[in-house]
Amino acid sequence: MGLYYILDLIITLSEVAGLYLIYIHLCKTPRFSSAFWKFLPVCTNFCIAWMTTWLTSLGAYKLFLTAVIYFVCLKIIYKDSISQGIVCYELFLLLVTHLPEIISIPCIQWLYGDAALVEVDEVNMLRWETYVFTLIIRAFVLIGIYMLVRDWQYRFGGKDTLVVSLSFSIALALNLLSSYAYLNLGILSDLAVYMFSIFLTVSFIVSFLYSKNTMYIREQELKNRQTIERMNQQFSYYQEKAEDEKRVRALYHDMKNHLLILERQNSAETKQMVSDLRRQISYYEDYIHTGNDFLDVIIRDKVKRAKEQGIDFLAMIHFGVGDFIEPMDISAIFGNALDNAIEASVKLPLEQRLITVKADCVREMLSIVFENNCQRGESGYENTTKSDCFLHGFGIQNMKTAVEKYGGQCLIQQKLGRFTVKIILPLPEEKCAVKVKN
Repeated sequence: MGLYYILDLIITLSEVAGLYLIYIHLCKTPRFSSAFWKFLPVCTNFCIAWMTTWLTSLGAYKLFLTAVIYFVCLKIIYKDSISQGIVCYELFLLLVTHLPEIISIPCIQWLYGDAALVEVDEVNMLRWETYVFTLIIRAFVLIGIYMLVRDWQYRFGGKDTLVVSLSFSIALALNLLSSYAYLNLGILSDLAVYMFSIFLTVSFIVSFLYSKNTMYIREQELKNRQTIERMNQQFSYYQEKAEDEKRVRALYHDMKNHLLILERQNSAETKQMVSDLRRQISYYEDYIHTGNDFLDVIIRDKVKRAKEQGIDFLAMIHFGVGDFIEPMDISAIFGNALDNAIEASVKLPLEQRLITVKADCVREMLSIVFENNCQRGESGYENTTKSDCFLHGFGIQNMKTAVEKYGGQCLIQQKLGRFTVKIILPLPEEKCAVKVKN
């Protein structure tokens, strides 16, 4: 009997390992920061399973007891919804606990026939090979579950849980029946029950994957709505800036004419006033002219932000042939890339803050390059350091989407404390023809 105690201990440990694997990936909002609390459901489940197996005769009732205690522990430790906890436990119960058993038991019966049960200390027990075979199958099941939940980012709603729970209930009921089928049914009936039980377990997995796909689609729709809203806000902002730019340009030319008239007066006070006014509007003459009025507005806005943060901004942009790109896409490419560059730069000492932007035609391609210094080891693009990763990731995706819209490529690199974004866009045929004539 000592061997069976050890085997059951190992089997129980493998079960709670599966439980831990599932809930740490599906439950994302712990109430406590200490890692100790994460092990409470596992330890509690192990103790209950061990005690109810060897110290009591609860039989099937232990299933409900462990489920209740598990949910209490989960609600104490995590803030996630009950739906999330239900799906966690259903995955554990059906895939980790029952699936290996409904595969291993009939296999041992087929191999040993009537000798599948042995008497140990006047108690009928399954052969020790059953435990070993179950453990091997469970190891493969745990690998499969890990592949399924390792990148889990979704939240189960009521409808999703209902779909999964319905298939779970049917599969579990037949699995429980199949556990006792060899006591009451013939060989043909036993095989039919086992095969149908496995089929229903596969159906549960399919319903789980269906719910996952549904949640993914919902999340993508939400992201798309937020992306469109954000791009529209950004586009509206630059449109307003473009209108302001027109008014400033008109005022600038008028102001220059007024200053010429004032300079003809010999008064020292007038000359000083003219000098002050020239100095105040001189920043307009330093504006970067890219060849695209809409891009001019974006660059000037980002240059102003950069100077306020003590960031050196170098721009060599020839974007005259870039008018085939829609203004909203220009905003997505330059606005997002420069926002990220500024955010990375402000974390550095003043002497290291530098942003470089280059854009020009190279053969029949439009090349755009953004470069900025950054902290070593910081991945400011693919893995943002912002607290709101969900929204920040939209900027990069918007930029890539805009580039792909024109058949281009976007390469983002970090090397030796430097971020580089390289964009290549093929020129339309008419632009290539104009370029050849020139």
